[in-house]
Amino acid sequence: MIMRVYDSVVDVVVIGLVLIMLVTLGFAFFDVAAGLFRLLPTIKTTELDATEFRDLVSSVLDVFVIIELFSTFVQYVKVRRVRLSMLIDVTAVFVLRDMLVTLYGQTFETSQLIVLALLLIVLVIARSITGFFPPKSWKES
Repeated sequence: MIMRVYDSVVDVVVIGLVLIMLVTLGFAFFDVAAGLFRLLPTIKTTELDATEFRDLVSSVLDVFVIIELFSTFVQYVKVRRVRLSMLIDVTAVFVLRDMLVTLYGQTFETSQLIVLALLLIVLVIARSITGFFPPKSWKES
């Protein structure tokens, strides 16, 4: 009985998180769209390294991170577990976003960029390894 209550509570929490993520994704999309519409009248005079343009690029990359997180939650709802490969994917997208924002903003130190690149290499290797060892089914474990 306790396990059924636990499962029900977890289901309610996860569904609530999925709804929150969906609302967050909608707000993030509308923020990107609003930023684009604010930038459109001055697009010919705006330089690619202008603060407004950098903020728009950063917002677009944030949306991709939210999409990856959202897909992880949706996968949990479908399979009832979080796959390691999905977590690695989310982390890799976040690291790539951080690298791109840092590079684009031209506010980086070489050591910081090297650490991010090494982290990304480790994540890619870990993601490749997860492809060789598929998860066991619930019956096997």
